[in-house]
Order: sequence, then structure tokens, then C-alpha cells
Amino acid sequence: MTSRQPTASALQAALQQYQQGDFQAAERLCRKVLEIRPNDSDALHLLGIIAFQSGKGDVAIDLISRAITIRPDIFDYHNNLGLVLRAQGKPPAAEAHFRKAVQLKPESALAHNNLGLALRDQGRLKEAVSCYREALRWNPLYAAAHSNLGVALQDSGDLDDAIACFREALRVQPGFAEALNNLGYALQRLGKMEDSILAYREAIRQKPGFAEAHNNLGNALQELGRTEEAVSSYREALRWKPEYAKAHINLGNAFREQGRADEAREQFGQALALMPESLMARWGRCIAEIPCLYQTEEEIDVYRARYERALRELKEAVSLDSPASIASAAEAVGSTQPFYLAFQGRNDRELQHLYGAMVSEIQSACYPRWAKTPMLEPLGSGQPIKVGIVSAFFHHHSNWKVPIRGWIENLDRSRFSLYGYYTGKKKDDATELARKAFTRFVEDSPSFEGLCEEIEADHPHVLIYPEIGMDPTTVRLAALRLAPVQCTSWGHPDTSGLPTVDYFLSSDLMEPPDAEEHYTERLVRLPNLSIYYTPPELPVEPLVRAALGIRERTVAYSCVHSLLTYLPQFDDLFVRIACEVEDCQFVFLAFSKSTEVTDRFRSRLGRAFIRAGLRSEDYVVFLPHLDQAHFQAVQRCADVLLDSISWSACNTTLEAISWDLPVVTLPGNLMRGRHSYAIFKMMGVPETIAATQDDYVRLAIRLGKEADFRRELAARIRENKHRIYRDMACIRGLERFLEQAVERHGLRC
Repeated sequence: MTSRQPTASALQAALQQYQQGDFQAAERLCRKVLEIRPNDSDALHLLGIIAFQSGKGDVAIDLISRAITIRPDIFDYHNNLGLVLRAQGKPPAAEAHFRKAVQLKPESALAHNNLGLALRDQGRLKEAVSCYREALRWNPLYAAAHSNLGVALQDSGDLDDAIACFREALRVQPGFAEALNNLGYALQRLGKMEDSILAYREAIRQKPGFAEAHNNLGNALQELGRTEEAVSSYREALRWKPEYAKAHINLGNAFREQGRADEAREQFGQALALMPESLMARWGRCIAEIPCLYQTEEEIDVYRARYERALRELKEAVSLDSPASIASAAEAVGSTQPFYLAFQGRNDRELQHLYGAMVSEIQSACYPRWAKTPMLEPLGSGQPIKVGIVSAFFHHHSNWKVPIRGWIENLDRSRFSLYGYYTGKKKDDATELARKAFTRFVEDSPSFEGLCEEIEADHPHVLIYPEIGMDPTTVRLAALRLAPVQCTSWGHPDTSGLPTVDYFLSSDLMEPPDAEEHYTERLVRLPNLSIYYTPPELPVEPLVRAALGIRERTVAYSCVHSLLTYLPQFDDLFVRIACEVEDCQFVFLAFSKSTEVTDRFRSRLGRAFIRAGLRSEDYVVFLPHLDQAHFQAVQRCADVLLDSISWSACNTTLEAISWDLPVVTLPGNLMRGRHSYAIFKMMGVPETIAATQDDYVRLAIRLGKEADFRRELAARIRENKHRIYRDMACIRGLERFLEQAVERHGLRC
């Protein structure tokens, strides 16, 4: 080749080879051109594109940059270099080249769209929105720009307009998988879970190998508690994209929920191998050291020590020395929480203190605006105290029943203004009751920062988090200082460990004498049970015992608390009861998230029966997950409720009392093991409160053998249960605490 014409022909041939996917042939032709014309910018540009497609990003940047040096005013050079730089995680540099492309070809919708992408990468959402709108001005049928505009609006918290953009993208380009995936995510954020799942499934139908859609479908299914299906979706995402670190993390979290701790740790390890800097993967691996079920009591100490070691290592790994590291750490907060720690039956104060200090430090670094106690004008005489309640459970849930509803419906409105902040998505008639109960009710907040701003604008004097440890947004909020006085309570009955939470609102009857040693917060012993409880109108399915697998004449012991609350050191108590009562059955509920956990519990309990020469199948019944009506049918069919030891039933016991069902309970050393004890003590029916494990067995046997004793206790319950209902003493106690706390913190003139 000795002239420009042959090199032009060679370049045309190289382009054809590239378009046909033969990168090697295209590269050879380009290099031949460069042997003749070392400064042929088109050859350098095409070689750069080939390098990028071959995974050689740095080489691509060098080659295309050389092409631009030779011919600085070529639109394609700048646009493609911008794409490479963005893919390499260099959005500011990409922005510069996209701006040059726009300057060279202002009518290019493509360039405006790409500039919007680079701006969104940098969090400059308003500018990105303007770029996408400009792209659509030049090309209203540009489906990708409609979808990208929707993503930017969604990131800005404007979910309704975002959804409209995704739907417009789909109108322009039916079956556009990326727009369907984006639509699914927006619907999921709005809590429209079934619609979200339909969108993800359609995206997958249009593009079967769409790993991100498989992953997002898994997240939606997991949010609905359909963990088995979620696992399948995450596996499918990884089948198409094995290097997808987020899918490994999500699969790890799903395995952890299912009690598959070893498999969870393996997934987090794979994520770390792909992304060594991922704090979220490290966080998940740390929390996975806490199993949800144990085979022996000794295992509890082993795993507790492993978790403490992992927690200290995680704390050391947290870096807050750059905006990127702070953002990474904040993303990990709440992604998974040590919820299962409380099921070990131990005092968690020191471990939770380590955890809470780390969480608060991260949140303060990420959101310094809300890291310091807000300064409020002191209240004048007669001005009501503003009390905010933050919860993900303003719907039919145990937290709503105990304690939220009773508190918000009965606090004196002449002295307190109530503000509700709903971090959840599920809506039902309880949500409507909540809306009516509050002076202001905030829901569907578009972003975490937006919710912080909503709370800040209301200037609450007190914030109450009825639980900390179950909902990710709640712990992220509680780790900040959004009110001068911040409290938690026993919706999740364990200390939060957060230095930003001042008080733990508990029950005087439930707390043991040394309870102050169990909390990082200052303990507040509200009167009696601390709750205003209204007996529910309980729906019941008209089921007979046979439909539940319970023998007609057997003594049926209801054991319907979560399987996770039954520790292995107490398994032999069931065997001892069975040996004496003989014709009896213990009715358990299967673990809803995993058949594997149920099977492991079944096997563990079976071994205890075998040691006594008995077959557990003759005595133990496992029922599937039940709706409320069927759950109550079980309670009505039972003769006795056996309270779990170390984590006592509360809502279950209160509902059992509605049916006058006797309850055998053994109070533990921690508040969460003393719910039923307190309920029966307040009711004035202490006969079935055991003092020891032997006493627990003796009472259960007597109730099993003596029908007259059961009837006598049922009558006592029926006559006395009114004492635990509609208790205004706890409301007056809460009001006194709120007023004293406001004065103690200098918020009242």
C-alpha cells in the first residue's frame, strides 16, 4: 500500500470485519494501515474501539486519544472516547468528551443522551434531566433517552414521572427490556410489588439473559418473603453473569434468611473475590456468622465468638477517608442486620455496642447535616410536645398491635402532637387508621435523604422507633440525630447499641431487677406491660382437629411461636412431658422462609425423642405457614399453650388469652424471655408461671392430665383478662416520661 486509496480500502475492509465480529482480522488490517500511515486517525480510532470490545479499556483510551490529537474535531472520536471513559469509571473525563461531541454536533440526540449518562454518574441529576430532555427534543422517538430520563427522575425521587417516562419508552419501543426492568424497579419502590414482578418477568421474556432483571426480580420476591423463588432468580442472574457481585451478595443474604449460613458465607466470599473493596459483602459475611438455628447449646458460644471476631474485623475494614468509601459504607448499613443475635438468649449489650457505634459513625460521616443534635426553640407553656414515631409496620403486624396502635390512639392530644413516618410499603386498613391518628403522616418518601428532610422540617422534640433491628431504613435513621430525644422500644426486644438512641421504653413487669445492664440506652420502665392493648376481633376458620393433623382425643399443646425461639437445651422438656402425658401432640409452625430450617429443627427434636425411646412422629405436628384465621383455629383447637423459653411469646399469648387458653411459661433472665410471665402476673393468674425447668414440665403435665384443672384455669383467665386490656396506666406513664425527657433536655421554658 503506497497511496491513500489502498489504505482507505483497507480501513473499509477492517470496518466490515469488525461489524461481522471478527476483531482479529479487523485489527490486522488496521495495523497494516498504520504501518503505511502511522498517523491515520481512523485506524487508531477503530483499533481503540476493538481494544475496548476486547476488554482493554486503558489501551482503548490511549488509541482514541491519539486519534483525537491528530484530528480534534471528529464527532465519533469524542463520543466513543466518552463511552470508553465512562465504562472505565471516569465520568468527569467522559463528560468533557461528550460536551465536545455536543459542540461538534448540537443536533445529535445520541450525544445529549450520553452527556446525561455521565452527569448522572456524578450525581448531577438536574443537569442529566436537562440533557435527556434535549435529546428528546431532537428525537422524540429515542426510547433509550425516555428510559434514561425516567431513571434520573427516579433517582431524584419523582417516581410517578419516572414511571410515565418508562411507559413512554415502551410505547415508542414495545418490549424494550431495559425500560421494563427500570419500570419494575420504580413500581417496587412504590410498593406495587405484583406489578413490579410482572414488569421484571416481561423484561426477562424479552431478553432471557438479562442478569440485572433476574437479580431485581429476586429482590422483589425476597421483599415479599418468597425466599425460595428469590434464590432461583439470583441463581439465574449468576448463570448469565457469573461475575455479578451484587447478585452474589443478594444470594448470600437470601441463604442467610433461609438459615443456610455456610452457603451464605460462600456467596459473600465470591462477591469479595470479584469486588475486594465491597464493604456490603464484608458486612454480609460478618452477619452470616449468626445462624438462625442451633443443634446444640455449645454451638451458640462458638458462633457468638465467631461473630464477635468478624464484627471487630469489619469495624477495622470500614474506611471513611474519602467520599467514595463513605458512600460505600453507608450503602452497607441496614443491608443486613444482626436480627438473629437476640435468639441466642444471651445479653447482647457489648456486641450491640460494637455494632451500633460502627453504624452511627458511618451514618454521621455520610450525613453530617444530621449528625448533631438539632437545636430547637424551647416550648412555651401549653405548647404541645411534638412526638414522631418511625416504623415500617404501620400495617397489620405485631409491632402495630404491640405497642404502636395503643400509644398513638391514646396519648393526650392537648399535650402531644403526633407525627408518623412510615418507612414500609405494605398498606392495609391499619395503615388507614395510622393516617387518621397522626397530626401528619409521611409515607412513600422518595429517598432516604428526602425522609430525613421531612423529619427535620417537622422539628420533633422526641422520636420513637418502636423497633430497631428489623427494618433497614429505621436503623439508618436511628443512627442519626434527627431529634433532641430519641427512643426505641421492644418491637425487637434487644438493645440497639446505637449511641444516638437515648432511651429504651420497656415494661416494668417484664424487666428483671438487673435489666439496666442489658441496654446501651437508658432504661425506662413504663407501668405494667407498657402497652395499651385492645382485644382483637379474631377471625377463625371453622376447622376441626383432623384438618390440622391433630388427633381428636389427644392433649394438644400449642407451640406456635417461631421455631427460631426454641433453643436446643430445652428440647428434652417436650420429651419429658410426652413420657408422662402419653397421648399428646406438640403443634409447631414450619419456618416460612425455608423448609431446610424446619427439617433441621424436626431432626433435632427427633433425636431428643429417640434418646427416650420414642418416635417424634407420634407426638409432633408441623403445620405450614398460616394466615391469621387459620392461626387462630389452631389456638382454639389446642388445650394448652407452651411458651417458648428465653424468647417468650407476647402477641401470641395475648391472642391465646382471647380464647381463654392456659399458658405455661418460665421467665428468663432477659426481658424478651418474660412477656407471658408479665401478662399472667398482671392478670392475677400466676398458677402456670414456672420457677424452674422441672416446674415447667410439672405444670405442663398437670394441665395435660387434669381436664378439670384446665377448665378451672380457663375460667380464671376469662374472669381476669380484662385487667390486661385498655391499660391507661401505661399511657399516663409514657406521657410523664415524654414531659420529663423534654424538660431534662432543656426543651421546655
